[in-house]
Amino acid sequence: MRMRTGRVPMLLVALALVGAACGKGGTTTINEEKANDHVTKTVSGSTFELEADNDGGKFYFEPTILKGAPGSKVTLEIKNEGSVKHNFTVEDQKVDKDLKPDQTVEVAVTFPRSGVVEFNCDYHEKLGMVGALEAS
Repeated sequence: MRMRTGRVPMLLVALALVGAACGKGGTTTINEEKANDHVTKTVSGSTFELEADNDGGKFYFEPTILKGAPGSKVTLEIKNEGSVKHNFTVEDQKVDKDLKPDQTVEVAVTFPRSGVVEFNCDYHEKLGMVGALEAS
């Protein structure tokens, strides 16, 4: 009996590529820090929803990277979907808000004129809970 081993590796490669294309669960680097990547989204309008979570032992913001018009302002509605206390900090803009589980806070942020501005959770930054506001 002859085995067909060529199909299994190709299937695994295809599944890995689909997973990478979804942008969920991988890592990326923001200002030389490791971030747990949970998609990039373009922000349009004056408000935008952002989640802080620790699902499955991974600490992350979803979406992780927010793209917006250079210099534009947006109000982020940040909901703590996790089971522990999180934080949303943008040092460059003097934003620092704690969120208890199931709590939602609103913060006003401004997209940079160019490049990226990092945001993070002060409690879980070293675990990859980092994101960015990116001028697009």
